[in-house]
Amino acid sequence: MFKLPNTPSPQADTRELADFAELLCWLRGSTSAREIVACLGRVDDNDSNVGCTDDDDENAETLDEVMNEIERRATACGSGYPFRLEMAGSVLRLIDDAQDVSPSIIYLYLLLSTRLNMKDNRVHAELDGTKLMELLSAHALKNYLGTTRAKTVVFGTALADTFENKVNGLCSELGEGSGFRNLDGTLTQANDDKLDTVGWIPFSDRLPGQLIVFGQCKTGSNWRDTTTQLQPETFIKRWMQVPILVNPIRMFFIAEASDRARWKGDNVSAGILFDRCRLVDWCDGMKTDDIKKWTLAAKMTLKL
Repeated sequence: MFKLPNTPSPQADTRELADFAELLCWLRGSTSAREIVACLGRVDDNDSNVGCTDDDDENAETLDEVMNEIERRATACGSGYPFRLEMAGSVLRLIDDAQDVSPSIIYLYLLLSTRLNMKDNRVHAELDGTKLMELLSAHALKNYLGTTRAKTVVFGTALADTFENKVNGLCSELGEGSGFRNLDGTLTQANDDKLDTVGWIPFSDRLPGQLIVFGQCKTGSNWRDTTTQLQPETFIKRWMQVPILVNPIRMFFIAEASDRARWKGDNVSAGILFDRCRLVDWCDGMKTDDIKKWTLAAKMTLKL
């Protein structure tokens, strides 16, 4: 997979190349199809292609797919996409105020947190980018639940507390689960047990039986093997004293722009999938001061 500071490999897929094009555009203010090809070293050399598809034709076909992917992202993000296609889709240009508009800076944050190594390079401006992902996901989840009465909490590493206290606090907020219980009775090693955010819509009667969402968050691009890690029923049986009456539904929040060819299967495995574009689409009202600080500091480390 394409990871900064490297450039995409010859085997890079359309989404990796689209991310690369966006990064080039962000750093330079604009980029063209020709510049993308040049940066990737995909130069025309027909001597080795006698009787085969011409390099120019292959490059043109690849770049058409990349620009189609970029156009799809622009539509999916609504007004939050920080770039625009010009000159019949051959030039990508950064929108002037992209770094100052909340949805756009969120997109740029998610772009970087996909392509940086977020294990070793997640801290910028003294902020942990993985924790920002949890806060953003909780905010998008609250918006998506669609009522002012909806509530969300961060449960993952962005919440600095012991696991037992976090479970007790969650049960108290939900009015369900009764409290923390360690099923095995052994020393608890868990920090969040893959649960990063929780959302629910409470009733005034405070009785159990309500819509609850358990969400997991992932930066980076190697998330697909983790889509089944969070299982609400298992979490409840292992860590709560009594069952939640109606099983929570699952959501999975990722920084990457997802592969539409695998969309259905990913939603079956992960629950409702919030990829980069869906997060931007539902980030209205998000305070972005820390996201902007992290993103601009991380940008300063880039060389493409």
